[in-house]
Amino acid sequence: MRVLAKRASRAASVALALAMAAVPALVLGQPAGAAPAPGLDPGATAEAWAAGRAAYGADVTEHQAIVAYWTPERMRAARPVEESPAYRQAVRQYVESGQTARRTAPDRGARLTIPPAAGELGTPGSGPVPAALNPNFAANHPTARTSGKVFFTMGGGNFVCSGTVINSEGQDTVWTAGHCTHPGGPGGALATNWSFVPAFDDDLANPRPFGTWTAARLIPAPGWTASSNFGEDMAVAIMNTLNGQHIVTRLGGQGLDVNRGMNVAINAFGYPAEAPFDGGNLLRCSGNSQPESPGATQTVRIPCDMTRGSSGGGWLLNWDGNFGFLYGVNSRIDRIVGPTVMMSPFFDNTALNLYNQTRNL
Repeated sequence: MRVLAKRASRAASVALALAMAAVPALVLGQPAGAAPAPGLDPGATAEAWAAGRAAYGADVTEHQAIVAYWTPERMRAARPVEESPAYRQAVRQYVESGQTARRTAPDRGARLTIPPAAGELGTPGSGPVPAALNPNFAANHPTARTSGKVFFTMGGGNFVCSGTVINSEGQDTVWTAGHCTHPGGPGGALATNWSFVPAFDDDLANPRPFGTWTAARLIPAPGWTASSNFGEDMAVAIMNTLNGQHIVTRLGGQGLDVNRGMNVAINAFGYPAEAPFDGGNLLRCSGNSQPESPGATQTVRIPCDMTRGSSGGGWLLNWDGNFGFLYGVNSRIDRIVGPTVMMSPFFDNTALNLYNQTRNL
């Protein structure tokens, strides 16, 4: 049964935030030198802890350590994750295995539509654009502030991706690609120093207009961590609060939809970091989705020339110029130089299960 999509009012968003007030707050970090937290805590590297102690003293938190680590110089030097050896190997294996044309029967049984949340800020309008262009959103535009650039360390290197704030009961979720949190396949370790910068824009005097948010948990879809399955190349980051605020309460969140079909109109967003783009601005592609190849049921494609660095950016269904419903994430491009196609995992029950697993965190 479909839940009708509707824009959450500020009052509704605040009411939900108040209802969540009884839930214990997420711990922002741990004292310098303490053992990493168990489970899915991405943690901070030794270099980050050292930067944090230099900036904040011996009682630095993990959140402070990660913020201190991501200096403007490190942010500029971070590379698109698509350049990493693990990602390139995962793409090669996936394509050579023939999984892009897999004809497994789709599961269309479950339905869920999560409405967007407006957050504390206003909602100016915007019109559609036909290709990967810079919409020049102001920082407080709803799509800009619920989109952001992701910075993290994985396999000894510093990388960038893109992500989207999504409405949920926990008010702390950012969705991205699985490969922006984990190299994929058995034996891989979660990314560390994971941070999200909403409305990142290097044309501004302050390219971090809403600060740097750090992750308390990273939760990739199980098919990604098990076998680098690009049909499940999606992940959720549970963000720490910042100055006592949940990210959705502060900035709003896009909605989420699943099992809506493979042929729909999509607006895709991200931070492409290679020519003709420089990774400093949010870009948008618009197009109609279709199966990646004839008979494919796990991955979809749209025409788009966004380059590497855009991984993890949100595909929005029924985007009204401000809010829409997450219905995919940038996962792969058809070629490195002069790409023309962007792929995403199809948001079926895998996305539904991931949302249900994380919605209250």
